[in-house]
Amino acid sequence: MFRFEKEQKIINAGGVKVGGQPGELPTVLTATIFYIGHKIVQDPKAGIFDKEKAEAKINRLDELSDMTANPFILDVVGTSTEAFEKYISFISKVTDAPIQIDAISPKLRMEAIKWAHEVGLSSRLINNSIYKGVKEKELENLKACNVKASIVLCDNPQDESAQAKLDLLPTVLDLAEQAGIDGALIDTSMPPWGVGIGAGVRAIYLIKEQFGDRGAVGTGIGNVTDTLGWVKANFDKKVKKASEAAQNAILPLMGADWIMIGPIEFAEFLFPTIAVIDTYVLTATAEIGTKPLEEGNHPLFKLMM
Repeated sequence: MFRFEKEQKIINAGGVKVGGQPGELPTVLTATIFYIGHKIVQDPKAGIFDKEKAEAKINRLDELSDMTANPFILDVVGTSTEAFEKYISFISKVTDAPIQIDAISPKLRMEAIKWAHEVGLSSRLINNSIYKGVKEKELENLKACNVKASIVLCDNPQDESAQAKLDLLPTVLDLAEQAGIDGALIDTSMPPWGVGIGAGVRAIYLIKEQFGDRGAVGTGIGNVTDTLGWVKANFDKKVKKASEAAQNAILPLMGADWIMIGPIEFAEFLFPTIAVIDTYVLTATAEIGTKPLEEGNHPLFKLMM
């Protein structure tokens, strides 16, 4: 394992610390709820859902976080302002976790953020996302609503190479600063299954090395696993979980500070997976002088003490 020569920023993402040198902080896991097709949602436009089941799932995240010391963020998907209002209001009462706004359009994202700001939840919000081509009015809305954390997407559809991501990133980080974002969650933008997937992983290390002083770095491998039909076609369905766990486990070893793990249901096997990997990272980096920033607040102390 390694330490980056570049100073590594630790950001506040909706109340959770993210970033730093490998081993200093637990990896933060982002789980998605109320996604398209989620069985607990009965009417996505009206925001009608099974509150008992939703609360049980969120409570289980809190339990898994307590068991492992890995914090979590809830990525909330909505298809209408009415739905977002109901989802956000519910989540804010059930857990203290950060709330990431994942809307189907910039207009809806702006409306959801504005409403959450008006009810006093700005400090818990994470915007998903800022990208090349984002409209000025969306940046202005983030600043007006005092949102301080956002996904910053280094996505170049014309070029999936790691270098293209590095070349694009300064522009998108400047847009985030323009919006008043102090907590940049830099996303290496993993493509679907194909030749670009390695670059998406390699970019984690390269961005930490070159831009780690401007934000925390991570990604999600959902685009890859959803389009990797080979596993589904040739193996028992339980192999998909093993494949998901293995692919997510790679990310902290490359330096990822946070991971989007996909559906909230995946937390059951990905929290323990990442907790074990975090323990590998800390015990390895301890040999070069790394220590947890908060005594006792690391998977190492849950798994070995």
